[in-house]
Amino acid sequence: MSAALLVEGLVKRFATGKPAVDGVDFEVPAGEIVVLLGPSGCGKTTTLRCVAGLEHPTGGRISIGERVVSEPERGLLVSPRERDIGMVFQSYAVWPHMTVRQNVAYPLKHRRNGGGDINAKVNDTLELVGLRDYAERPVTSLSGGQMQRVALARSLVYRPQLLLLDEPLSNLDAKLRLRLRDELRRILKQTGMTGLYVTHDQAEAVVLGDRIGVMREGKLLQMAAPDEIYNRPADPFVANFTGAANVLLGKVLARSGERATIDLGAAGRIEAWTPQALNPGDKARVALRAENVRLGERGPANVFAGRVLERRYQGMQTVYNVEMGGQKLEALELGTAARHGADSEIAITLPPDTCWAYRDEGAASVE
Repeated sequence: MSAALLVEGLVKRFATGKPAVDGVDFEVPAGEIVVLLGPSGCGKTTTLRCVAGLEHPTGGRISIGERVVSEPERGLLVSPRERDIGMVFQSYAVWPHMTVRQNVAYPLKHRRNGGGDINAKVNDTLELVGLRDYAERPVTSLSGGQMQRVALARSLVYRPQLLLLDEPLSNLDAKLRLRLRDELRRILKQTGMTGLYVTHDQAEAVVLGDRIGVMREGKLLQMAAPDEIYNRPADPFVANFTGAANVLLGKVLARSGERATIDLGAAGRIEAWTPQALNPGDKARVALRAENVRLGERGPANVFAGRVLERRYQGMQTVYNVEMGGQKLEALELGTAARHGADSEIAITLPPDTCWAYRDEGAASVE
């Protein structure tokens, strides 16, 4: 039966340097999929390995269901085998000398709770992952995507309390990765599995996760539903890492509730949402996504005069580099026709809810 995961104050230090995981707290309710998202070295995989028992935490507590499986302060550390978890890795990790059926049946034959009709359980799981017709084939005759389905089936067949997935799609080609990404969420939801999924791909995180936790340098910066991560990023790093590459520099003129008025110099003033307690006079960065820049439109607020510097037609979309008051933006428009020519004067609207103002703490705050 699927069970909740609770991580409290998790710390993992290696021999030297900063902690790889630094005081991380989050919960995964039973039946939910949480994705840990971040760049290489942010601590997401180390967090997952601590949950699995493959790394020994330095501090904090990890509970699966009602059972504490790791608490260094009490000398408590349950072995990976006793945690009732499933794992799917980047590498397929299948047994090359076995058939598909034998690979999937293997965990049931080596578990105390693997009784019952093994063939029926294997058949049901192969049906779930779309491999019923491949049951008797040597696993080495399968494609990469099919081998990853075998690995997934092997981790699901005994219905663990928790499924851990460490970038399982990263070794697949782009087209197959997109297809399997959608199917993976369906499979996990159909089984009611509780999942902790690690990736550096923000599109993958948005599709798969009920909630996403963005990590950087061992810390969990924000944990929220995908639409909140995407539309209300808590800080400049979260905004930038999830695709808000445009940054306008200015100074705070006023703040009212969650709205700030920012002076952009020659470009004019901009209204923006802010999660931070900005004060008049503070230097600020306004982040926004290329797809939220409205070219040739005059909205009710944040309308600027600009000029197209460059146009890059890409078939199904066009990317524009534009300038307004000495500051540059990238804009993206969908459609097979490029509407604006290079060097043309143009109105630019930046909807206030899609502009996010943060304290300017220097270039290091945005990567």
